[in-house]
Amino acid sequence: MNVFSKSHNTTSFRNTAILTMSVIVLPLFIVVVLFDVYTVWQQKTAVRNSRYSTLSAYQAQFENTLRVTEDFLTDTVVNSMDFASIIYARTKTDAYVASQAVGVPCKVQLKANELLGSFCTYSKAFDYYRISYTGSYPQSDLAVLRAAVKAAAEAGPSAAGWIPLSFSDRTVLLNTYVRNQTVFAAMIDPARQSYSVLGENNLIFYIMQDGTPYACNIAFHADAIPLPGKDTGVTFQADNGRKYDLTFLPLSRENGYIVYATPSVSLLKMLNFTQRVLLAITLGLLISIPLCWLSLRQFILEPLNTLTQTTQAIQNGDTQIRVPQESRIQEVNDISGTVNTMLDIIRQQKIDFYEQKLETQQAQLQYLHMQIRPHFFLNCLNIIYSMAGEKKYADIQELILDLSTYLRSTFKNSFKPVSLEEEIRSVNSYIRIQQIGTELPPQLDFEIDADIAQASIPPLSILTFVENSIKHSTLIDTPLEIRIKCRKLASEDGGYLNITVSDNSAGFPAEILKTLNGPANEVYNDYHVGIANLKQRLRLLYGEKATLYFRNLAGGACAELFLPIHANISGGDLQ
Repeated sequence: MNVFSKSHNTTSFRNTAILTMSVIVLPLFIVVVLFDVYTVWQQKTAVRNSRYSTLSAYQAQFENTLRVTEDFLTDTVVNSMDFASIIYARTKTDAYVASQAVGVPCKVQLKANELLGSFCTYSKAFDYYRISYTGSYPQSDLAVLRAAVKAAAEAGPSAAGWIPLSFSDRTVLLNTYVRNQTVFAAMIDPARQSYSVLGENNLIFYIMQDGTPYACNIAFHADAIPLPGKDTGVTFQADNGRKYDLTFLPLSRENGYIVYATPSVSLLKMLNFTQRVLLAITLGLLISIPLCWLSLRQFILEPLNTLTQTTQAIQNGDTQIRVPQESRIQEVNDISGTVNTMLDIIRQQKIDFYEQKLETQQAQLQYLHMQIRPHFFLNCLNIIYSMAGEKKYADIQELILDLSTYLRSTFKNSFKPVSLEEEIRSVNSYIRIQQIGTELPPQLDFEIDADIAQASIPPLSILTFVENSIKHSTLIDTPLEIRIKCRKLASEDGGYLNITVSDNSAGFPAEILKTLNGPANEVYNDYHVGIANLKQRLRLLYGEKATLYFRNLAGGACAELFLPIHANISGGDLQ
């Protein structure tokens, strides 16, 4: 039985769709309610985190001011020569001059920290008091501050630390350092802190441990604020009847809390609009279910059956079949078109693969054909025979070694790379063979960068040009001079290896030069078969990334080759 039959597929899909819709519709309302609750919870969490983030910034400013001020007081009392001058002053005038010098860095601190209200210096010995302050304080508050500083001088070194000091309309924090009945004090006023980017009717203020605001006029003009519970948040009703949600962060040194007050919003008001929208969406979905089913059947199920039948045919090996593109839904037609395009690509790739395989085999066969050089081998045998007759056995051994090195390189896998050093070794062996028994032996000159000796190149990349120079040389009274130059050219895609082989011959004939620089339409021809074979191998190995160019110089012929250094040709993998 075919489990992919049309009736079974259609029935199974329809039943599954009906069951799925039924299962989704019933829990939909529960999901909507849960979504409402989750949305509100997320919103409240985001608001709470935002408040904590804002409070943390101002809390950090407050704590930093306390720390910096304490360090400044300590450093001045212990290390300042000016403060020591006040302690050991002989006259009131000396104390006055020294206090002036102490006041200079105090003014800098007052400008740098907005919470700082004043610095005070007092010498009990001369009953001399000096104050540096910012802001506007009534004389009665300044008198309270002066009395507290003088009391610290009377109390001695034990009177230290931040203590609350009550002014007419606020509470401030005072810290005094006493040395030899000389006082250096700082006053911090939490009411001086400025707040930016707060929403309408939002407030930030400070309260003490017992809930008393530092400044009542900022904190709803209330005498006390309810302290936080376990969740660090409470609701407070102001005198105007409006309720506020209070968020707290504790301050160090038992200085109380920093509070963020925002107008309260009822949970019903937060949920009402969202719930109505989601309920309307739910009802709309229920009404649209039958319409969706009809559309699903007409526009999806039937084209799906056709597509299933087509895929079964493809699975059975029929790549000639095509999916009809007759649906009124564009996406279905796009899928059908994609399948048809895929089939066309598969068919074309099969053709290209077989053509490339045949082309590769043809190149390998022609490469082997190129290796058969009967005249060269016969000449080598004749030279060996002559040497044997002259009993030049050492020369015979060297010739056989060079011939072995040359033959080993020429019969290597034409698609497996060799190092530049190995290729040069083969060229040297070939030249030494050509130099034996020759009246004007060919000369070879190298210019190779040291850092590219191990660069990978196709075999016979240089030897082919050297053989071509010797084979087609027409020099009679002058020895053939072959120059090989190899260097590395930098580029954005990893660099190129530039190989230049030139000689002092008459150069290429114009017709041959035009042919050599033209497109390689055929792998094999009777003239310059080695170069034609090399051009074909370069195309198979590198595609369009390799370049081979021929030209004539003022003193002979030149072949120039550009190979990408980082091209992957290892193992001759051409797929």
